[in-house]
Amino acid sequence: MNRTFGRLLLLAGGAWLVRAVGPELYGTWALTTNLLAAVTIQAGLILSPAVLLLWVLGVGLFWDVTTFSALGHHVLVIGVIATVVRTQRGWWVGSSASEQVVGSVLASVAFFVCDRFFHGLEARLWSWPFSLSVSLVTAGLVNGIVSVALGWWLEWRSLPSRVRAVRRKR
Repeated sequence: MNRTFGRLLLLAGGAWLVRAVGPELYGTWALTTNLLAAVTIQAGLILSPAVLLLWVLGVGLFWDVTTFSALGHHVLVIGVIATVVRTQRGWWVGSSASEQVVGSVLASVAFFVCDRFFHGLEARLWSWPFSLSVSLVTAGLVNGIVSVALGWWLEWRSLPSRVRAVRRKR
């Protein structure tokens, strides 16, 4: 579990790095902050509730401080999405790959909507109907697919090396 926790922290840091050094573009390519959605989905699926709480607080506060957002804004968004995913974990684990992609897309879209809503409250700027924008759909789709790929990678990495060697031989 410690290795997975560390990997999820590194992935969240990678998403932050893409946001920090990436181009400041809006519209269809406004994916940088929302790459965190893909990592949050996997954290909700993999981590135990106590460890998930620690991860949400650490990553959320880091994002709040480094993005100059209202303190608690990202903690709330990450916490809500991770909790919703965690409550649906039984369904998620037993579903097919296409169902996992659909669940990930829905969770990513919810992450994007919550993030935009709180940014709108924070800046007192309302650009309605942002919920119907192309960037929301594109970000949700990309992050849903990225989340499933991350899940497969994390699952593969969590297997003992001897099991990975047997799987490769097949």
